Amino acid sequence: MRRLRRRELLAYLIGAGVAGTILVVPFVLRDAALRFFLPGRTVPMVPFFLLPVLWGFWNLLWARRQPRMDIGTWGAMLGLAASLIVNLYLRSRNAWFAGAALLVAFLPVVYYLVWHLVVGPLNEGLGVEGERTRAMEASRS
Repeated sequence: MRRLRRRELLAYLIGAGVAGTILVVPFVLRDAALRFFLPGRTVPMVPFFLLPVLWGFWNLLWARRQPRMDIGTWGAMLGLAASLIVNLYLRSRNAWFAGAALLVAFLPVVYYLVWHLVVGPLNEGLGVEGERTRAMEASRS
């Protein structure tokens, strides 16, 4: 079993912390969708409370893999996956509505911005990002 390094644990905490900080946003948007798009209709609760766990693991995976792409694009991939999962969840509960399809276009853009402007700089400032790259360059010299 691979040992979790301090840098990877810090990456998890950064991702989970950012998601936990902005967790109020999905709940507010859900309330707005119920009021304006689906008045009087019962809609199952999407498990938004899992977002910090998901973001933490996604950032840990970023730190572990150091893929050759912008961290914003990495975050947008998570946003796309999350939007598709929410739409499938709503469809499976017979609670899907046309406005939910907007998530597929909207969420990846929001995730890109948050990951590019918040998570990436926190990773860099706290020493999560770039450690593996520097080590690989040093070994080549």
